[in-house]
Amino acid sequence: MLPTDILGFHIEPTNICTLKCPGCARTRFINQWPQHWKNHSIDIDQLHQFINIDLRDKFIFLCGVYGDPIYHPEFHQLINSFKQRGAQLNIVTNGSYKSADWWEHTVSMLDGNDRVTFSVDGLPTNFTEYRINADWNTIHRAMMICATASCQTTWKYIPFAYNENDLLKAQELSIQIGIDTFQIDPSDRFDDLEKIYQPMVDNLGFKYQAKQSWKQNNTQFIAPQCADNKNHYISADGFYSPCCYVADHRFYYKTKFGKNKKSYNIADQTITEILTQTAVVEFYNDLTTQPVCQYNCPVI
Repeated sequence: MLPTDILGFHIEPTNICTLKCPGCARTRFINQWPQHWKNHSIDIDQLHQFINIDLRDKFIFLCGVYGDPIYHPEFHQLINSFKQRGAQLNIVTNGSYKSADWWEHTVSMLDGNDRVTFSVDGLPTNFTEYRINADWNTIHRAMMICATASCQTTWKYIPFAYNENDLLKAQELSIQIGIDTFQIDPSDRFDDLEKIYQPMVDNLGFKYQAKQSWKQNNTQFIAPQCADNKNHYISADGFYSPCCYVADHRFYYKTKFGKNKKSYNIADQTITEILTQTAVVEFYNDLTTQPVCQYNCPVI
């Protein structure tokens, strides 16, 4: 893979979040190892030094594995820095607790090639059953401001047992607000801790059955999402992984990226240098045998 082939990056600006979603990697990590948790927000200067390629018309996906991007303490500087380099942004957030002025400033930096995606799973009366600690009033205000701005907007909705009968009502509400796209985004992860949230089979993720098969040690073919060259992941504490799935602690320390973490620090090298490392080249050339890829990117 050549750095010039890169079409985009998935960046987690911060691992800070106001929510306590039961299935989130952040919630599970803190519940299991509270003594090891540290808040991190990415260093903007280091980030841009690391991404030493032309970003004009490249896709920058600002989405958390552990945190919500909008809680980076210098979020507006981060947005402005990418827009100055010509990138196209997709900001994925729950949207809680930011002021009207904050959102007005945010959308003033975005254009028609950018998108704000709100993750809200249910109606205002019930979505906090999963999005614990979220706040509808501030989310609604944020949606209204973004919907009237030049950027594109999406309401992303995960069907759960408590909300799967509210899909049409939520879609109607999204239209009333002026949201451009209502996206149903089924989950494929329902383990013992999440069984109470599992919806009917028609609302399970299309990968759900494949992942159950993988858990039974059945090897399967994969369709790696990193093949689109948009998934190069940079964590809030400043480390590179091929994708966000690799960076999830449930896999990370079983991969070379977690075992040799210092080798992928963005503070002292560039994306060009990392992608030419022998270990990284070998990983991309051998995706079909990687457990993390088997689990997360099966062919359906």
